Amino acid sequence: MSEETPMDITKTSPEDESSDSDSSDEEEANELKIKQLQASISENPYMYDNHVELIKLLRETGDLDRQRSARQAMREIFPLAEDLWLQWLKDEISCRDDDQDRSEIIELFENAVQDYLSVPIWLEYVQYSIGGMAREGGIEEIRRVFERSLTAAGLHVSKGHVLWEAYREFETAILGGLQPGGFQSKEQQEAVDLQIERITALFKRQLAVPLLGMKSTFGEYKDWVDQIDKHVKTTYDRTIEKLQALQPFEEALQNGTAPCLEEYLSYIEHEEKKSDPARIQCIYERAIQENCLIPDLWIRYTNYLDTKLKIAGVIMNVYDRAIRNCPWSVNLWIGKIRAMERHNQKIDTVKDVIETALNSGFTQAAEYLSVWTAYIDFLRRRIDWEATDHVKELEQFHLSIERAIDHLTQLFGNEGDPTCSLQRYWAFIEVKFCKNMTKSREIWNDIMQRGNGNKAEMWMEFIRLERAYGDSKHIRKVFQRAINSANDWPELVCEAYINYEREEGTLENFDIASQKCEAQLARIADRRAVAAEKEAEFETQRKNQKKKAPANKKQVFKKTEQIKKKEPQTEAKWSDQVSSSRITQPKTEQDSGLKRKHEEMKDEDGFAVPQKSLGPPPPGFKGPPPPGFKGTTPVESKQSDHVSEPPEKKLKEDEPVKFHTEMDDTSVFVSNLLYNVDEEKIRQALCECGEIKEIRLVKNFKGKSKGFAYVQFKTMAGVENAFKLDRKMIDGRPMFISPCKEKTQRNKVFKYSTNLEKNKLFVKNLPFTCTREALHTIFSQHGEVKDVRLVTHRSGAPKGLAYIEYVDETEAKNAVLKTDELMIGDHKISVAISQPPDRKTPLNSRPEPTTYTPSLGGGKKESATRGKAHTALMLMPRSVQRKPEADKETSNPSASTSRMSNADFRNMLLKK
Repeated sequence: MSEETPMDITKTSPEDESSDSDSSDEEEANELKIKQLQASISENPYMYDNHVELIKLLRETGDLDRQRSARQAMREIFPLAEDLWLQWLKDEISCRDDDQDRSEIIELFENAVQDYLSVPIWLEYVQYSIGGMAREGGIEEIRRVFERSLTAAGLHVSKGHVLWEAYREFETAILGGLQPGGFQSKEQQEAVDLQIERITALFKRQLAVPLLGMKSTFGEYKDWVDQIDKHVKTTYDRTIEKLQALQPFEEALQNGTAPCLEEYLSYIEHEEKKSDPARIQCIYERAIQENCLIPDLWIRYTNYLDTKLKIAGVIMNVYDRAIRNCPWSVNLWIGKIRAMERHNQKIDTVKDVIETALNSGFTQAAEYLSVWTAYIDFLRRRIDWEATDHVKELEQFHLSIERAIDHLTQLFGNEGDPTCSLQRYWAFIEVKFCKNMTKSREIWNDIMQRGNGNKAEMWMEFIRLERAYGDSKHIRKVFQRAINSANDWPELVCEAYINYEREEGTLENFDIASQKCEAQLARIADRRAVAAEKEAEFETQRKNQKKKAPANKKQVFKKTEQIKKKEPQTEAKWSDQVSSSRITQPKTEQDSGLKRKHEEMKDEDGFAVPQKSLGPPPPGFKGPPPPGFKGTTPVESKQSDHVSEPPEKKLKEDEPVKFHTEMDDTSVFVSNLLYNVDEEKIRQALCECGEIKEIRLVKNFKGKSKGFAYVQFKTMAGVENAFKLDRKMIDGRPMFISPCKEKTQRNKVFKYSTNLEKNKLFVKNLPFTCTREALHTIFSQHGEVKDVRLVTHRSGAPKGLAYIEYVDETEAKNAVLKTDELMIGDHKISVAISQPPDRKTPLNSRPEPTTYTPSLGGGKKESATRGKAHTALMLMPRSVQRKPEADKETSNPSASTSRMSNADFRNMLLKK
């Protein structure tokens, strides 16, 4: 029997193969996602969430080089949050050992502590520094880092004690190394005593700062010293009182919902009253850490530093951080420019800041104009007008202001600087400091050519400049141009011209000015009269058209009923009149009959009245088809008359819809439908809600839809699901779904909340073409969107309003900051936290009005409970109104009872 050599064969189970395949697929998917994110960042590097997602995926792959590149790319654009820095630092520390790597990590720590105040990052920094204690000068370097950490975060009431305790532990460990036991030399004893004094000094410093856990710190101090210093005890008692005053603010921050802006502002106001700069700066830094995207908070912080602290290094550092967080805030850029001037920064540095500001992506012309104005002011203040050698600075001023004007014109046209503020400023500088009136006049001529020639105020400013620095010849020229050009307020220019000649000119000049002004004012008066006449004619036509049209359906119905009562019509008369007027008469007689009826539709004063009703048709009567009818003729429809529905199933025109009470719980009322929507379309729209038992579309006596229906489901679940489809669009019109009730019980109830909804945003000024999907795409970039609701009219036409509901309140607040005044197309949207106004009490539940306001509408208008109606003002001219008291005093008895007829009123309006 032959022996076989055993072989080591590694067998792979099916489970292992499946696991490897799944892992490979997951890696490929991650790699594809990484490439997509990198492409997206390359196209638009200002999407914060894309950077975070890319770093997260790269950490999962373990590729440190690509992680480092992604993090550096993100930091060039954004300051990094605390958790991102801690991840980066821990990843770098875990794979770096040599001295060169250590210096790079130290540099990374220095960058990390610059972005935001973070106790955990400072603690990580000092712990990393302790790791290099064996190096030459290592202990002093550690102490230096500790001292910097206490300066930055040692006043942090809730977290600062961690750094103090770490510092004392470090010094205590050094003390333990200096006390090995046994005999000690004099030098060793001096080192021990010095170290004990250092630790004692740390205790005293910490007990002078209001921090959480002070009682335990004081207990450690008592154990440390043999006898408590009275001065330390007094300081500790005062510090406890300060801590008690701060305790409510700390509790408010602890119990509040991030980012706690209101709580921080209250805390800041308290600290500013105490006027301790270090503590004020600390609380500002704490507030900024959680509210870094709020420009107003940065502006308040920088204003405090500019006016109170006035330390150049601190101020410029805060401005740099503020602009990195809120580059869209023009006020921060302007503040930085002025701070640089205040602290004598170099002109080249200021230029770089201006270039960065102009490329930061402002959306409004006013923002660019503000930055340019701040820079021009800076350049003007740099010029020493008393010195003989300021040619270079003046040339730089000219080039910059010319570039500013061109830049604004290229971006926005004349709307870039609509009031020509830069050019007016330039003209003043030329004449005031450069003594160049010719250049100033050229600038003003250009201003007038930019669409300002019709503005009297512009001409008056030009005239004031001429009167201050020019001569009488040019002053009169400007006056003459002004009275011929200014048409918005010509009286102002004419009055100024006459006063000038009266004060400084001769009688001849005064007469010339008076004649020119009178002629110009006469021409303007004629133009205004023509315009007023056209306006009056247009208004008269509008009123006549309004009078010819029936005021409303109720008035027409009321007047028709009155006529019917005066002239009752029999069934035979009704039939005879219809047949004789619309069927059997020849065409010529029909035309004359229509003309005669048109004349009869006017009252004795010539005003149109509704046509007299012929009364209700007899049962079974089938009149002629209406004009434009394309169906079957009366002759063709005779056979179909015999197969019509039973009479009990027909719905008459004003017959109320019968309501089945047994359908209440499983039925819904569907309204606001288009008249061409049939049962099938309703079924398709609601089929997803559940099984539908019956759909009853309400129709008029002609069989046409009235725009509402009743839908009965088999279960209550279908009703609940149907309510979720309220305002769903059908053929471009929202479908209203409400509980199925009697008409008398059906009140219009506002289904949405009118309280403050912190997770919902109200958006207005949207383009009418903006869709729900587009809004979801825009706002989902700032958090998880739960729902998007576009507000529409009953017709389905958009109102330009929307509600965006987020899952989280914090994301909603951040979305407000990032999307408010965002441009969508040509529209600048407005975004705010949703808090709709309270809805008013329904009309049918309001008390009866006690007073009414008369109007020309023919009916009484409610004014007590609803406020003024649209026609609350008396539109009748005063010349027509007559008071009863005046009528009684007149000598003519008939005058007290006479009233102007409609014909008199019409003739008066037409000036006959």
